Formats: sequence, C-alpha cells, structure tokens
Amino acid sequence: MVEEYFYNGSLEKIKSITESLNAERVFIVHGKKSFSLSGAEEKINESCKEVILDSFNDFSPNPTHEEVLKGIELFNKEDYDLIVAVGGGSAIDVAKLINIFPFQKHPPEKYILKEEKIEFKGKPLLAVPTTAGTGSEATHFAVVYMGGKKYSVAHEHVLPDYVILDPELTFTLPKYQTACTGMDALCQGIESYWSINSTERSKEYAKKSIGLILENISRVYEKPDDLAARKNMLLGANLSGKAINISKTTAPHACSYVITSKCGIPHGHAVAIMMKEFLRYNGENIDKLIEKRGKDYYRKTISELYSLMGGSSPVEVSNHFNQKMNEIGLEPCLRNICENVQLDDFVSRVNRERLKNNPIIINRDDIVLIFKNVLA
Repeated sequence: MVEEYFYNGSLEKIKSITESLNAERVFIVHGKKSFSLSGAEEKINESCKEVILDSFNDFSPNPTHEEVLKGIELFNKEDYDLIVAVGGGSAIDVAKLINIFPFQKHPPEKYILKEEKIEFKGKPLLAVPTTAGTGSEATHFAVVYMGGKKYSVAHEHVLPDYVILDPELTFTLPKYQTACTGMDALCQGIESYWSINSTERSKEYAKKSIGLILENISRVYEKPDDLAARKNMLLGANLSGKAINISKTTAPHACSYVITSKCGIPHGHAVAIMMKEFLRYNGENIDKLIEKRGKDYYRKTISELYSLMGGSSPVEVSNHFNQKMNEIGLEPCLRNICENVQLDDFVSRVNRERLKNNPIIINRDDIVLIFKNVLA
C-alpha cells in the first residue's frame, strides 16, 4: 500500500519517513536544476540533518540504459536504507530502475528486453514530483531508452512505497515546462479513458484528472504562483498516473516517442501534437473498432469524453484541444519546430505495443496520414 502525503509543505514528512525506517543513509535521484530551484534540496537537507545524503543526477530527460547503469554503480557502493526520487518523470523513473535492478538475479538488459521477469523488491522508495506531469509516482512502470529505442519496465515492485505531493515545489517550474508536463498528464487522462484496458476505476481517475487539468492548466501558465491551481494540477497529474497504471497509454503516446527522440521536443509537447489528430481519428472511425465491449459502449465512452472536453463532435473537440495548446504557448504544427522531417522514418519508429491499446485499429496508411496532418 502506497503512503501518500498531499498538502502544502508536505515535504516535511520526509523526516518522519526516514525516522520510521531508522534510515542512516539515503540515496537521492534528482533533476539537475529543479532540485535546487524548487526548494526541495534546502528542505530535505534541513529535515534530514542526522542522515547521510548521497545523490545522483547524471541522466538526460530521456534516460538511457547507460545512464541507469551509472546510477546503479554509485548506488552499489554503499548500503542505503531509502531511495528518494525528486523531480519530473525522468528522475522518478531512473530512481525506480536504480532501486529494482541491483536486487535481481540477472543483468538489467534482460529485464528491459523482457527476457526475464522481476522477482525481488528493492529498498523503500519515496517519490517527490516537482512537476505536474507524468504521474510516474503513481505507476508501476519506468521508461528507459536502449539503443535509441524506448522500453518500459513494469512490475508491482517498481511502484514507490511513499509519495509526497507538495504543490510548493512546482512554483518555479518554467512556463514551457508547465505547459508540456500539464499536457502530458491531460493526454494520459484522455488515453486512459478510451483505452481498451480501461476499467470503471481507471475511468473515474481519468475523468477527475481531465477536469482538473482543463480547469487549471491555463491558470498556472499565466500565474505560476497560484497555489490552488498548482495543487489541482499536481492532483490531476497524480490521478492520470493512477489511471494509466491500470489502462496504459494508447496511440498518441505510441506516435509521440519518435518525435521526442528525432526532434528533441519534450514528451508532453510531442504527445499533445499527436493528440489533436487522434481526438478526430478515434471519433471518426468507429467502423474500425477493436474495443471488445462493442460499439454501443464505445460510442458512450467517446461521447462522455468529448463532453468532458467541452465539445460533442471529433472536429470540435480537436479544435478545442488545438486552441488550448495555443493558449499555453505550445506550437501545434510539427514542421514549425522540427527540421528535416523524414516521414518514413517517423512512421517506422512508432511504438507498436502502445498502438495495441488504442480502441480503433490503426494501419500504416493511417499513421502516414496522421503524420502528414501534424506536418501540414
């Protein structure tokens, strides 16, 4: 059972967590600048004066297998009582992997490639997000890139044991990052709602997430120190993580990874670019449905989703989404922010595993047309 603490200034709970574990040495995985700018570094140092704190931050926004190995090498030099992840999704994912791989029987590559199954739990893990985005603190999987390809390592043992959601840590998030991470959370909520793996529980998480983010993302973009809006965004992101922890993501995410890897565009921006197209595609192609619960169920689901987003038709909702991107400074046209786009290369690198979760079947010609649209 995950212990969650969600209130202004809740980072103070780290002291009681370390005390309850009798922790003498703690390994912290954190972002490069956000750790200090968010105020997390100062607060943790103040709360953990009796604890030895070691840290690792030598990883990129899209963490690689090699970077995780560096962290593991450092982690293995001492016997730690707790791992603390502070930052966005990348920091939390890296911490998850550093925490789980050293305690397995085989090399990390075996688990990344799914050649072996995770058996053993690592040390207690505390996740402290400083962005309202991925919801990684609420999921049992972690993303890592190996050989230029994205992989997801998934197991219940990957899920953090403790989560601290402190809105005050998100005040210094730059506007662009606020927009990108917020859109990532929104897209996760949308995809979870229509995913073929959705349940009533995941849809309830997703519904709440979508409402909170749509109501607050423009507010935090315009007024970064709006505490109520920051709190709602952090909760919305956490709920989106809980939703996809059950349902997994679908086509927009599947098509976004190549944009991030080829163009260097942050993940949340990349997935938003794809989402505006799939809001139309998934509503206009019900004749290609693979959702086993049938057309009546899916029509009801997509109608509910469109209503949540303030529209009733695929085109209207897609246009609303596009407008929201413009409101928070996110360029919706891929060609305007990515040079030398090779269409065939983009299409060939789409994540097929995530496509399988989409309620509407998507063939290669469909993907080509969708990418042409985002490049238009």
